[in-house]
Amino acid sequence: MNGMMDLDIMEACSVLSSLGTLAIALTSWYQIRRDARIGYVPMVVIDDFARWNGHLIAEIRNYGTGPALDLRMWMVRGRDVLPIEPSVNGRRVTGLHLAPTEAKRVQLEAVARESASSYAVSSSEPLPAVIRMRYRSVRGRTFEGQTHVPPELG
Repeated sequence: MNGMMDLDIMEACSVLSSLGTLAIALTSWYQIRRDARIGYVPMVVIDDFARWNGHLIAEIRNYGTGPALDLRMWMVRGRDVLPIEPSVNGRRVTGLHLAPTEAKRVQLEAVARESASSYAVSSSEPLPAVIRMRYRSVRGRTFEGQTHVPPELG
C-alpha cells in the first residue's frame, strides 16, 4: 500500500511539472507575439528646417526601432495639398527610406497640379504651413505625421 501512495505522489508531481512547462511555453509565445507587434516601429520626425539657395531643406530622422519605408510627403498651403518630390544630395529620389536612427537632409520640392513641372519653394513664395508625412513599417502598418514649418523662415 505504501508503494501505491508513492506512485500517486510521483504522478501528481509529474502533472504539476508538465503544467509549469506549459505555462512557460504560453508566456514565451505571448512575449514573442507582443514583441512582433511593438517591435520594428518607425517614428519619423523632421528635426530642423533651413533655407539654402531659395530651397527649403528638412533634416529628417527616424527615431523608431524599425525602418520607415516609402516615405511620402505633402505640402499643405491653405486648401492646397501638393505632393513633394524629395531630393537627397542633389539627386531626386523616387522612394525615400530611413533606417532606424538614420538622418537625411532632404530638399523639398512641391509638384504643382496645374502643370507637370515641379517648382522649388522660393523665398518670394509663402512657405507651407504644414508638411504631412506617410510611411510604412516592415510589418505593413501605415503611419502618418505632420510638422509645422517655422514662420521665421519666410
